[in-house]
Amino acid sequence: MPQQFNSLPTYSVSLIQGRETAAPWYFFWQGLFRGLAPGAVIPTAPAASPYTFTAAVKGFMLITGGTVSLVEFSRDGVTFYSYGTTSGQFTLNSADRLRVTYTVAPTMTFVPT
Repeated sequence: MPQQFNSLPTYSVSLIQGRETAAPWYFFWQGLFRGLAPGAVIPTAPAASPYTFTAAVKGFMLITGGTVSLVEFSRDGVTFYSYGTTSGQFTLNSADRLRVTYTVAPTMTFVPT
């Protein structure tokens, strides 16, 4: 069975068609109640250390393995704050940055929420 994702209808999709809710909006609201994910999990291959990941959408980054010495968060791309841990789940909003310093690359997976 293929994975089904919940996506917000585009600006051009009318809320009402005739006397009923338009299908794209109906399926969007149904997906909210069913808890459908907004997108697929995205494996992320870190480039040279320190690697900075910028979230395109809201979600979280899973970091496991490797030899990581520092994981930092930034909302503005200038000031970075240390998480104090080097693996686990790191929550990000759209445009937030996660900087990972390592000697052996970790496994990184972004999960949209």
